[in-house]
Amino acid sequence: MSINHEVMKVKLYRAMSQMELEQLLLTGEFAAGPNSLEVKFFAEQFEDAVKWGDLLLGKGNYRMVEINISSQVADSFLCWEKLDGIGPARCAELEQLKDFTVRIIL
Repeated sequence: MSINHEVMKVKLYRAMSQMELEQLLLTGEFAAGPNSLEVKFFAEQFEDAVKWGDLLLGKGNYRMVEINISSQVADSFLCWEKLDGIGPARCAELEQLKDFTVRIIL
């Protein structure tokens, strides 16, 4: 019998300001900004993250990242089937966001 020990990964997407992206790249961690909660919201689909970026930051005023995180951790995030009438999303507390890889995609 063969057991696959590879950790399953989930891709999630976040539209963010240039300032938030710079902080992420500098520290390697998500952080709470001024007057914000200690949580981060992620779309499950790239297209939905674009809609949130356009809505919250304005078309062309954001950067997009894709994170890969273990499915076990991602499954512990708070989930919505259709957040804001847009699409499936997850909300993570900052302490849950410790072991991920990030890729800038926009």
